[in-house]
Amino acid sequence: MSSAAPSTIHEPSSSVAIGDGEKRPLAEEEGEVGDKEKEAIRKAIKDAAEMKDEGNKFFSEKNWTSAITAYKQGLSYLPLAPPKARAHATTEQGDQGSNTNDGSLNKEQDNVKKEEETPGTMGNRPLSPSPHQTMMTAADPPFKKECSEARVILYANIAACELKLEAWEATVSAATSALDENPHHTKSLWRRAKANEAIDSWSSLTAAQNDYTMLKEIVGPSDPLHRDAVSALKALEPRIEIVRKRDTDKMMGQLKDVGNSVLGWFGLSTDNFQMTPNGEGGYSMNFVNRA
Repeated sequence: MSSAAPSTIHEPSSSVAIGDGEKRPLAEEEGEVGDKEKEAIRKAIKDAAEMKDEGNKFFSEKNWTSAITAYKQGLSYLPLAPPKARAHATTEQGDQGSNTNDGSLNKEQDNVKKEEETPGTMGNRPLSPSPHQTMMTAADPPFKKECSEARVILYANIAACELKLEAWEATVSAATSALDENPHHTKSLWRRAKANEAIDSWSSLTAAQNDYTMLKEIVGPSDPLHRDAVSALKALEPRIEIVRKRDTDKMMGQLKDVGNSVLGWFGLSTDNFQMTPNGEGGYSMNFVNRA
């Protein structure tokens, strides 16, 4: 029985829109902040929004790579995330864009709303802080909530583009960056779950199961995301068990090869050790004299 990931991914219509189409007034935070810094951050938010709109245009044209570039540029204008949220993004390494499978994604909706969410993650490459970012992180910036919301939107939309490119690891990375700042961001939960399904390892499928469970709990029953999460959870349960056995057998085979290479020096092999399930999810090992 095959445990391979489905070859196509269709994003529920409620999760396609990028952004909510609503402009919010900037709410200043309490505390003494100089006019110069306030103005710098106002401009940063405005510049980031413009790059988001440019990315949305590329997204509607299905130019995923250019959309990602625009979203990353928008992200670079904003103050850096708090250290906890930033830790994930700054540890990314290498280019994950080549992680694909044999299938192709079904199209989401081509319409990108005017104020759509735009994935502004760094994807798998950390962005170096720009000079004005460094200046703005010297103290807690004003408009902290607006900056955080803008980063989440940009990160989430990068995840949408990476999902289109079937860059599964990069999708997980971008969605996780959004969720670091907003753990209940439903679109990021959905995109990360779908990417983890496609990665198709025991740990990734378990992670997808956790995200779908969270989605089921935080969205209403009438929401397409809720229905998709319920359906995915039913399909995942037997699949996780198949993949768990597959990955466990593979790991045991690798350990056996390593063990034989070491034990051979002593005239022994792993055949001298009998592994039996202990009933608690693990194994007990007994020596067997086969001389």
